[in-house]
Amino acid sequence: MTSILKNFPNWPAADRVHAFVTERTGGFSTGKFSSLNLAHHVNDDFSTVERNRDLLQLSVPENLSFQWLNQIHSNIVNVVSVPSPPIKGDSLICRVPGIACCVLTADCLPVFLTNLKGTEIAIIHAGWRGICRGILSKTVNKMCSDPYDLIAWLGPAIGPCHYEVGGDVKDALKKSISAKELWSRIEICFRESSTEGKFFLDLYKTAGAMLKYLGVNKIYGDDHCTFRDREKYFSYRRDGETGRMVSTIFIDPKV
Repeated sequence: MTSILKNFPNWPAADRVHAFVTERTGGFSTGKFSSLNLAHHVNDDFSTVERNRDLLQLSVPENLSFQWLNQIHSNIVNVVSVPSPPIKGDSLICRVPGIACCVLTADCLPVFLTNLKGTEIAIIHAGWRGICRGILSKTVNKMCSDPYDLIAWLGPAIGPCHYEVGGDVKDALKKSISAKELWSRIEICFRESSTEGKFFLDLYKTAGAMLKYLGVNKIYGDDHCTFRDREKYFSYRRDGETGRMVSTIFIDPKV
C-alpha cells in the first residue's frame, strides 16, 4: 500500500474544520506525473488518476464526499450543500459537514477560509488571472460570515523568487483594482527582474493584501514554493506537463 503525504495548515481553525494539501509522492502515476497526480485534465492515464483518488478517499473519513471543480481561472464561486459532479468555477463555499471541497494546483495559490466557529468554509484557486477577475473578493462577499470573523491559510504555491511575469500581468492587475489604496499595497508585490520588462510577483503578498483590504485580517501560511521544492510539489512553471496536488477543506461529518 502506498502512503499519501500531506501538508496541514498552521492556523487556529475550529477542531471540526480539517484541511490539507497533498504532496506529489505516494501514488501510482509514472513519468512526468509521478506519482500522486490527482488531476484528470493533464494527459495522465484516466484509470491511474482514479487509483490515486481512491488512495485519497482512503486517507479521509469514509463518509466524506469530494467536490471537484472544472477550474477555468474565473471569478465563479459555487456554494455547495450536496456533492455533485465537477462544477465549473474556481471557488467553493460550504456550510454542510461531510463535503470535502477541493482545488487542484501546481503553482497557483490555494486559499483556505473558515469562520472561527467552523460552520462555514471555502477553498479558492487563485492564479493571477482569477485574482484579476475578482475570485478573492467574490468568495469573501458570498460567504455568510463577517470578513473579520474569517481566518485564511495560503497553501503551497510558486514563490516570489521563481514567479517571473511580464508587464502585461502587472498592467492587468492594476486595471482590475479601482482603489488606489489597494493598488499601492499590490504594486510593491512586484519586484523588477534582471530581464527587461519582467517582474517577480509575490502571489502570497498579493492575496494577503487583497484579503486584508476585504477585512480578513487573520492570515497564515506563505512559506512554501512549489517551484523550488521538486520532491514535494508539482510545478507547471518548472516542468511544463506535470501533475496536480489537491487542496482540500471540510467540516467533520462526525461533529
